[in-house]
This record gives sequence, C-alpha cells and structure tokens, in this order.
Amino acid sequence: MSERRRAAAVIVRDGRVLMVHERSRRSGGGEWWTLPGGGLRPGETAEEALRREVFEETGLVVSDAQYVLEMPYPSGMTSVFAVTVADGEPRAGQDDGFGPEPLGVDWLPVPELPIETHGVPVPPLMVVLPTLAGHAEGAESVAADVVEGSAAGAGRTGTATERRRSTTK
Repeated sequence: MSERRRAAAVIVRDGRVLMVHERSRRSGGGEWWTLPGGGLRPGETAEEALRREVFEETGLVVSDAQYVLEMPYPSGMTSVFAVTVADGEPRAGQDDGFGPEPLGVDWLPVPELPIETHGVPVPPLMVVLPTLAGHAEGAESVAADVVEGSAAGAGRTGTATERRRSTTK
C-alpha cells in the first residue's frame, strides 16, 4: 500500500495566514484549525491537488504556488507551498458529508521569524482545539511548527479568542 500524500497552502495577506476550521465527524471527535489543503487523487500532482483543495475549501483561486518543503502530517507526508491567490474573500467550503465538517475560515497572525534567518514562516499545520469534555481554556496543542524544514518549537498564533473566531458558512 502506498503512503498517503497531501498538499497544503500557506496563504498570507496583511501579515496573517489563512486557516480552515474543521470538526471531526467521529463521536467525541474534536475541532481544529489547519492550512487549506488535502489529499492527492490518483494521477494528480501535489500542485494540482493544492489548487483544487484551496478552491474547494476557501473558494479562492491559486494564481501562483511555490514549493517550500515536505513534512509529516497526521494523515500523510505533505508538500507545503507558499501560495498567492486571486483577489477575493475566502469562504468555508461546501460540506460533502464525508470528510471533516467545514466550520469556517479565518486569517490568523503569522508566526514571527527573525530577520537574519531569511526563511519562509510556515505556520502550524494544525492547531487542535479542546473538546468540551473537561479541557481548560487555552489548552490548544500545536501539531507542527516548521521554519525552513526544521522544527522551530510549538509556537502559538494569536489569543485563544482569535484562534476560535472564524468566518462561518
């Protein structure tokens, strides 16, 4: 069996990165914020999947995609791209009834990067939100925070209120 492959988009506007808010359909499943993106279909390149997924999840059209790095993700190795989109405002994707339930999209602060590194800031790919079952406010965990392909530590982006605010359907 081949390894699952994914593509993810880092879309930055006015110092903020576009994140997608989703909820698991599984009983007791949680919610999370993630970069727009998803799995590759058979015969599809990472860039083709990226363009399709960005449009499906945000309604935005990719005008340019520059490959940044490969990194592990809970559902498979992910090709991360720095993406420029055509003008327009993002909106939550249509609910297909199968994958995670789309709850909204929002622009969250980009992690700061020291000027001397000359790197590309890649925000956390996924921020897991606590479920209502006894988790304290602010207990979010960051699955990955990567800069230039090396782990940069679990950084937080914005306040808990900012992380939970989303543009809903």
